[in-house]
Amino acid sequence: MTTSATLLAVPARLDGWDSMPSGLLIPRTTPPPRRRDKPIAVEFFAGAGGFSLGFKYAGWHVAAAVEWDLHAAATYLCNLGGPETIVHFDDPDRWAAWQKFNGDEKHRWVKAGAPVGFAGAGTGWIASGGHDGPPPADCTCAPCVKAVPCEQFWIADVRRLTGAEILDALGMEVGEVDAVIGGPPCQGFSASGKRDVMDPRNSLVFDYARLVLEISPKTFVMENVPGIVNMVTPEGVPVLDAFCRVLSDGGFAAYDALKRTLQAQAGSTGFVRDDNVRKSGKASRKQPSKPAQPQLDLFGEALS
Repeated sequence: MTTSATLLAVPARLDGWDSMPSGLLIPRTTPPPRRRDKPIAVEFFAGAGGFSLGFKYAGWHVAAAVEWDLHAAATYLCNLGGPETIVHFDDPDRWAAWQKFNGDEKHRWVKAGAPVGFAGAGTGWIASGGHDGPPPADCTCAPCVKAVPCEQFWIADVRRLTGAEILDALGMEVGEVDAVIGGPPCQGFSASGKRDVMDPRNSLVFDYARLVLEISPKTFVMENVPGIVNMVTPEGVPVLDAFCRVLSDGGFAAYDALKRTLQAQAGSTGFVRDDNVRKSGKASRKQPSKPAQPQLDLFGEALS
């Protein structure tokens, strides 16, 4: 059984906080009210914050995020955190590693002119903006998209977290979160790797499903590599089939509905910027071609 694992929670930046005799940190001023006038998202496997940033551009508030890589966590806190962000640690050793990381990296970061550790929280993209004149209509700086910092951030292993712990920190109930988002590790599924069915990272998609069930958002978004389509579990069950079964058995949605949704996404193609625009400054008139590969039925034969 997965149990709540947060052993320590501290503010992202220590300036503006007082330490009580017991060691408890309290704010010198009343913290700003939580932002609840936007749809709320919670992100797992947050990395450096690209997924969260996209949701902020779209008008969402990513109220909580989880990441265990220290470099990625520091980047996220710099760009999408703030002084009021509460940072949780699931393990005393992880807290010690974070402190050592900040010490070891300090000289290199200072030399590069980068913010250091907690002191840099909220000093990146989230603090950007400001225009001499009217901003462009499509401006995506933080003030123009009305972005606010992440409220709660976990530097932790998702396998040791529960949805109840995250909801409790946010002051929300089961079913109130609008979306759970995330990209579970793809290395075990990618064609660029060994595609080992025993890769322990492959099982993290099922912890993602567990957290979706425990939070019960209105919807969820999962990003992964195409190789997940034809990957199986150690028992030989297609990973996506098993993923849908976990969600269906947990009451999130009917298995057939999840199956049809995944089938509709098979073969979908995303288009990145047009390199011709970058080189010439003019948009190419050439229309993107259709995918060369046939669409895949995730639970059956390839579709022609």
